[in-house]
Amino acid sequence: MPVPSERIAGWLSPKWLVAGAALAVFGILTSYDLRLGLAAGALLGVVGAMWLYLAVRYGSLGGAPSRRTALVAQIRAREANRRSAAARNPGASAAQDRADPAERP
Repeated sequence: MPVPSERIAGWLSPKWLVAGAALAVFGILTSYDLRLGLAAGALLGVVGAMWLYLAVRYGSLGGAPSRRTALVAQIRAREANRRSAAARNPGASAAQDRADPAERP
């Protein structure tokens, strides 16, 4: 079953944690070697531009609910329906006894 993505500590999304780590690495590289830092900055810029393009193109920045979230909600609703049906009729889903071969006609 799909599991909704969890937030770290309830308020920090994993994508912001990754972005913060990337910026920290950029700062460390820039302080170590300016050319290496500029190369890392260019790479971060390209990755950020690609992410922004995909987010705008496929609508994750538009505020519309994602398909994954809708799928998770639908699966949870079905699961709840199955549980309530099993609670209403507990003997229906139980294993049936096998036929005794000695009692065959």
